[in-house]
Amino acid sequence: MPDGSQPTLIQTLRPVPDGRTRATIASRIRDQASGIAAKRGPAEQRNNGEADAVARQASKDHGRFVAAHGTYTKGLEHDAFGRVRAGDVAALIAAINQTPADPAQEAESPLPGTYTSGMGARFEAPLFDGAFARPTGSKAARTWESPVAGHAFDLEGADADQVAMPPAPALGSDELTAEMAEVYAAAILRDVAFSEWPVEASEVTRMLGALPFYADAPGDGADGKRRRARGDLSAQTLLRGSTVGARTGPYVSQFMLVGNAERRALDAGAPEANAAAAHAPTDALNRASSFVPPEVAAAMTGDAGAKGPEAGFVRYGIQAIPQRFAGHVAGVDHMTEWATWLDVQNGSNRKDVFDRYETKARFIGTPRDLATYVHFDALYQAYLNACLILLGAGAATDRGLPEGAGNPTRDGFATFGGPHVLTLVTEVATRALKAVRRQKYGVHLRSRPEAVAAGIALAWTGGEAGASLGDQADAIGSMTRDLKRCGILDGIRDLNRDRNRFWEAQYGGVDLGPLAEDTNALLPMAFPEGSPMHPAYGAGHATVAGACVTVLKAFFEMYEGDGDRGGLPLHDVAARRGGHPGTFPTDLFGAERRLTGEGAILPHAYEADPDADRTALRVAHSPDLTIQGELDKLAANISIGRNFGGVHYYTDYYESARMGERIAVSILQEQMLTYREPVSMRFTSFDGDRIMIAGTGGSRGHDDALLFVWDETGEGGTEANARAWWTRHHG
Repeated sequence: MPDGSQPTLIQTLRPVPDGRTRATIASRIRDQASGIAAKRGPAEQRNNGEADAVARQASKDHGRFVAAHGTYTKGLEHDAFGRVRAGDVAALIAAINQTPADPAQEAESPLPGTYTSGMGARFEAPLFDGAFARPTGSKAARTWESPVAGHAFDLEGADADQVAMPPAPALGSDELTAEMAEVYAAAILRDVAFSEWPVEASEVTRMLGALPFYADAPGDGADGKRRRARGDLSAQTLLRGSTVGARTGPYVSQFMLVGNAERRALDAGAPEANAAAAHAPTDALNRASSFVPPEVAAAMTGDAGAKGPEAGFVRYGIQAIPQRFAGHVAGVDHMTEWATWLDVQNGSNRKDVFDRYETKARFIGTPRDLATYVHFDALYQAYLNACLILLGAGAATDRGLPEGAGNPTRDGFATFGGPHVLTLVTEVATRALKAVRRQKYGVHLRSRPEAVAAGIALAWTGGEAGASLGDQADAIGSMTRDLKRCGILDGIRDLNRDRNRFWEAQYGGVDLGPLAEDTNALLPMAFPEGSPMHPAYGAGHATVAGACVTVLKAFFEMYEGDGDRGGLPLHDVAARRGGHPGTFPTDLFGAERRLTGEGAILPHAYEADPDADRTALRVAHSPDLTIQGELDKLAANISIGRNFGGVHYYTDYYESARMGERIAVSILQEQMLTYREPVSMRFTSFDGDRIMIAGTGGSRGHDDALLFVWDETGEGGTEANARAWWTRHHG
């Protein structure tokens, strides 16, 4: 540059910091994220011992057939009484652990002496290769889904071994008895509209209330905690989620019913429309004012001009996602005869071939509708839709974000806008799935409800059938007596008798095997293939639900009030009040922001209208609903929708959602290090804790990614409180 000359504009616009400095900062951030991850430490992984007990029998008699109704054995060979070879269970566990059969192979592992077990061994398990009694979609048995995914690592967020779940309820326990009663109740109510539950579910509620688990005072252990979380047993709380929001208003979350409202273009003769357009979101993802083709609206609603959220179309760019779909046909359940049940345990692939569907697209109004949705959803689908609904409505983002609504000069997009949150809500799903596979296969190997129900049916039948239960006879027998005494088994027997009329016409008869018609306690399944080819605990859907919903609650504003937006004072409040035990800052956690009501995103709460055969929505009588409450309900709907299908238990939902919540928090916390200015996010956890994740963005000369937790009483705010929250559900 010549002496005395001034730098040109181009010369002054250089990246800040420069490349060398940025590389140093990038390296430091990676080291800090690693340090945050290391502080979490490994979690103690414990199971209820049932799978281990079955595997140990292999040392006595490898080929002996044993009852294993508490252990996941689907895909192995089962005998006429549903028993499996003890050696096959041991071989499956060895394959899951990727333990070399020959110890010499372990010495040849790529990293000898550092991490050998679980590496270098092929997955080899004795998959059933025999014939099936009933027609099937494929002669080959179904294969296990991602059985070694839990061995995979991730480069962001908690490692799969840094989260844990308490042991699942064991055979013979009051809690498992209650869980089986719940999935039986879900089958009985599968075709009863949610709007009719206050009357139609009263008898089922009475039956469950007679069980010891509900009748006795809750204890201090995991079962007591989960019992309290279920709330007072009533037709209003029956088979609902564990949070206040999940129990308030209509059963189905508004995010599974409503859509976005279309907007009119500016019109000089329509000042009201112009005023509405002026306050519409400016995000490029939301500028498509008309996104539902008239022919699509007419086919779905009978009204080509359907425009409002009650029309049920979610805006996906210039396209529309209808909330209606054709569900499984009412009155057809599966695996209600022994021959089909046994085929399915051996791996019969009945998927798709035996599904039956309604002819009309409807809104979700019955448990079967909800089960259909979770039979086919792309796991993060419901949360992506919820995100699109919130973005399309211009919902405020957390006021701790430095960009977005409320900022006078900066709109969010690449950071803190639509693309950011849409990516986040899907990004956490794969991390959740790998972590839950670690629990499913590597820790718990819990059987599905369909297998426990078969044990109950054998115990109820007695004689040779009951004797086939062997060492499990006492535990399953005690469960059967309680379930018979409360009346739920009689209800299931009658339902199976009715459902088998359909299959008798299909097959020319019903094969109950060792059972009798009067003692048929098999669980009627909504899906022809029954459960998926992986164990029950934890639940993939529920873990993904916990993770995705947590991202949405953290990203969008959940509380009323204004306060500072994205400025340092917000973080100073957290640091000042969080450095010692104390109540949470009331200026950060106020009343929850409403989703419905005057001035809110929706004018009313809606539900599927039974008078219109669920093809339309009607206004539901409900108190005002909050955004956070309906997101919690969404997580519960998806998770418990799997229970309505017969493939999961309540504890699968309860513990898995909380594990997913922690996975999301760990990712959001580490990402705080990457921002170059103060950022924070706040939400209420599934247990009622107030959570704040904050990053200083290097504003104090160093980078911090802080996690603050205040419990339901308002106490907390220290690092110790955050650690206690992290391990609360490890058991």
